Amino acid sequence: MVFKFLTLLKQTRIYFICTIFLSFSSPFSIAEDFSGRYENINNDSIVGRLWLPDSPNQEPAILLIGGSGGGYENQDAEWLSSSGFVVLNVRYFCAKGLPKNLVNVPIEYFNRALDWLNNHPLVKKDDIGIFAHSRGTEVALLTSYYNSLVKAIVVRSPSAVVWLGPGWSGFNESAWSWKSKPIPFLNVGLIDGAIWLSHVLRDKKLIKSREMFENALTNNSSINEARLPVEHIKGHLLLISGSDDQQWPSTAMSDMLVSILTKSDFEFSYRHIAFKNAGHRPGRLSTPDDTFANGGTIEGNIEAHKQTKILVKEFFDEKLR
Repeated sequence: MVFKFLTLLKQTRIYFICTIFLSFSSPFSIAEDFSGRYENINNDSIVGRLWLPDSPNQEPAILLIGGSGGGYENQDAEWLSSSGFVVLNVRYFCAKGLPKNLVNVPIEYFNRALDWLNNHPLVKKDDIGIFAHSRGTEVALLTSYYNSLVKAIVVRSPSAVVWLGPGWSGFNESAWSWKSKPIPFLNVGLIDGAIWLSHVLRDKKLIKSREMFENALTNNSSINEARLPVEHIKGHLLLISGSDDQQWPSTAMSDMLVSILTKSDFEFSYRHIAFKNAGHRPGRLSTPDDTFANGGTIEGNIEAHKQTKILVKEFFDEKLR
C-alpha cells in the first residue's frame, strides 16, 4: 500500500497538494462584502491587513492569525474591529516574501508583527491580544510563549500540539521553527495520511479528518515532545471549540490544554467553552461541494458564532482595556 501511494505521488506530481493538505481551517468559498476599514500592509517585516475601528482614540490591538488555508480572515477581522479593536490580520505563508508553504514558518515573523502593531500610532501601547483559529492556534501559543507582550489570547478550534507541515512538501517536517530550528511536532502517520490524501485525489466531498488526528494523539511519548507550552505563556487564555468538530478533535485538545494549566502554577485566568452542535468553523456553513466537513448543525453553528463574538469581545475588553 505504501509503495502504491508513493508511486501515485510521483505519477501525478502531487506537490500541489501542499497548498491544500491540512487546509481544513478554511474549507469554504463564500463571496462576502465587508464594510470595515482596512489597509494592505506589505513591508520588510510583515504581510497583512490592518483593520481600524471607528474611533479617534488609541485602542487595544489584536493580532489575528488564520488557519492553514493561507488567506485572510476578513469575517473575523471585521467584527473584531467593529468591536473597537485595531486588528492586524497577518499572512504567514503563500505570499510574496513569505515561505511558500506552512513548513518551518519562523516564530520570529510573528514577533515582528507584534512589535509593528504595538508601535502603531493608533494602538494603545502594550495592550495586545491574539485571536487565532485552527492551525493558527499553534503559533499563537508558541508566540505567546516566546513574547511576553501578549496579554490575552483567544484560540478557536485549537490544537494542543505542534503538527507537521502541509502535504508532500511538509511530510516529516514541522510547521514552525524558532531560531532556524524546527520545533518538535506530531505526525499523523503515513497510512492515515495516505488514506486521507486518496480521498482528496478522488475529489471526495465533506471529508472527515478528525479520526486521523485522534489516532495520532494516542502516542503519548510523541505528544509530550510536541505539546504546546501553554503553562508558560504570560497572558490570559480563552479556548473555544465545537464538540462536533469533524476536522480535528478541538474539544479534546482544549481539554488537554486545560488539564495542563490546572496541574501547573499558571497565574493567569483560563477558560474553555465547548459549544454543542457546533463544528470546526462556526459562522460559516459548509455546503455539499466543500472538500472538508465542518461538523455541527446549522442552528448550532449559528448560535456558536453569535455567542463567540459576545464572549470574545467581553474577554478582550476585560483583559486589554
